[in-house]
Amino acid sequence: MAAKPAKIFRDPLYNYISIDRNAWLLNLLDTPEVQRMRRIHQLGVSSLTYPGADHNRLSHTMGVVHLMQQALEHLKKIQGKEDIDLARAPLLAAAMLHDVGHGPFSHLFEPCLGIDHEVWSVKIVNDPETQVHKVLKKVDGHLYQGVADLIDKQSTGDPAWRKALLSSQLDVDRMDYLRRDSLFSGAGYGHFDFYRILNSFEIHDGDLVWSEESKLAIEEYIFARYYMYQNVYLHKTTRGFEKMIEAMWRRAKALHDGKSDAGLVPALAEFWRAGPDATVRQYLRIEECTVLEQVQRWTDHADKPLADLARRFLERNRFIAIDAPRPDDGLAGSYTRWESALHEAVAKGGYDCVAAYCLKDEVKAKYNQPYFPEKENDQQSARNAIRVRAADDQRPVEISTVLGRLRPMTERPAASLVRYYLPGELRDKVQRLRNQWTPRS
Repeated sequence: MAAKPAKIFRDPLYNYISIDRNAWLLNLLDTPEVQRMRRIHQLGVSSLTYPGADHNRLSHTMGVVHLMQQALEHLKKIQGKEDIDLARAPLLAAAMLHDVGHGPFSHLFEPCLGIDHEVWSVKIVNDPETQVHKVLKKVDGHLYQGVADLIDKQSTGDPAWRKALLSSQLDVDRMDYLRRDSLFSGAGYGHFDFYRILNSFEIHDGDLVWSEESKLAIEEYIFARYYMYQNVYLHKTTRGFEKMIEAMWRRAKALHDGKSDAGLVPALAEFWRAGPDATVRQYLRIEECTVLEQVQRWTDHADKPLADLARRFLERNRFIAIDAPRPDDGLAGSYTRWESALHEAVAKGGYDCVAAYCLKDEVKAKYNQPYFPEKENDQQSARNAIRVRAADDQRPVEISTVLGRLRPMTERPAASLVRYYLPGELRDKVQRLRNQWTPRS
């Protein structure tokens, strides 16, 4: 019987994405757990800053599968068919499932839940009750375990190059989301020659390295990554709304844990009652529509701070952002005195709950310097450095040693960014406080 033609999907980034109709991968795409990603925003609440950033996790996932297919075809040409065919099924499945564990608004809910999405992705893949697990097991009795190991950050059993294709300093995941997020946000910063990057790497000593001819494309990628973090992912307006949701979650959780009525929708009530023993089914019921319904309910809650935060979020009544001054103790990075001054300003402003109206946001140093390679040659791998090698030299070297102009970005001291969000009504008072602030010497 002749094979059916490939299933074609239109995509705004690649134009066409194809998946073989006879392959199990199409069945995996149709599972409820994967289709749930249609209902998760790729960029969380960034649409409150960039109105066009309404794309979802599923479109990104299909882009990652598309790039993984291209990467494997390239490797097959230069490494040999047999070795790559053995890796094809687990890598394509992992590309499809690497984000299946995301909660509402993607990364936004990781601090609320206190667990990375990859952990839930692994749980979903390993759970015998999920359709994802059943499809994988039907293909191969052990395929689900191989996929889980590729997604699991702590697993080290797979060859390094396989893990690196999916998650490293230069992987198919990042190559898709940088360009896709740039397109939908309209920011225009995520452009780089991804085709060159996908067709100029090889496996060297079991790990990924690139040829020197790809160095300018990699430089484009590094700067695209830096600009997207500074202008889109860490945008202060977006971060402010993220902190507002986290504050609502904490406030309601405190009410719930204190045996007060938190006004919870059934799915969230069940999830919180289960606590750390929550099942995959209970977790998957917490969707964006669930959270938005919950926030709507909270607008009428008897707890005034909770109700006020909910209304502000739905009405896009954003908090103002105030950068922290120099720390009280530069070595320890303490902002105790500054926070006390802000809390006093909030209390004097008539707000009952200081914790709900003075929201601290600390951006880790690694996000202010998105590419921060390992400097020791013997410790470098694709997970912590992008390496290239010249045609006449078998030793891969970190990219900034080839392109010296990258060194200021990779070698400058990384610093955390600390910012506070407060009600807009306090803007003038807090700004005067910030302008007059003199830290203790």
